[in-house]
Amino acid sequence: MTHDSAEQISLLTADGQTLRGDLWVPPSPVAAAVVCHPHPAYGGDRRNVVVDALFRTLAGAGIAALRFDFRRSGRTAAGEGIAERADVVAAVHRLASAVDLDVPVYLVGYSFGADVALAVGDDRHAGWAAVAPPFRFSGPARPGAGDGRPVLVVAAEHDQFAPPAWVDRSTVGWPDVTVEVAPMADHFLAGATTGVARTVTDWVAARAAERRG
Repeated sequence: MTHDSAEQISLLTADGQTLRGDLWVPPSPVAAAVVCHPHPAYGGDRRNVVVDALFRTLAGAGIAALRFDFRRSGRTAAGEGIAERADVVAAVHRLASAVDLDVPVYLVGYSFGADVALAVGDDRHAGWAAVAPPFRFSGPARPGAGDGRPVLVVAAEHDQFAPPAWVDRSTVGWPDVTVEVAPMADHFLAGATTGVARTVTDWVAARAAERRG
């Protein structure tokens, strides 16, 4: 997949927000993934280097992928990430409409985007892959409330906000969680993006294969 081969799309959320995104749907996709970016207030958008690596690696593995820009809500208080859940739901429904019903849709997020994704429990998605989630935005993670859909959490070994020990404590009791550590990496994953994108892609593909039996 090249940068220009993805379709540029617009998403309309349930509360009337219009979002820009990129959609890639290969022939006969083995799975589908919505990719959510870091915090907009700190420069995060769908072109973020980690998001770009995830999007391209997923697409290269025959997985339909959609990345989008969150709304610019300007929230700075404890409610950060709440409105953005509607953005994720809109992206899930748009991607689900582009693939067959038997193609599982996964939520993939990095940093703020991971937190927002983990707080979404739409019926159409099959699980979550959370890369370096800070566990501070968008409210409680759905798996922590007993949602049994599978979760992959990729923790950076030297993450400044949520190191592996914190991730382990935060995910205790989740019904179906796998924690992988990105070695020698901090929260920004410099030098580790390719490996992290491959870890996420392999997990999505394996989980989708399990569903197919």
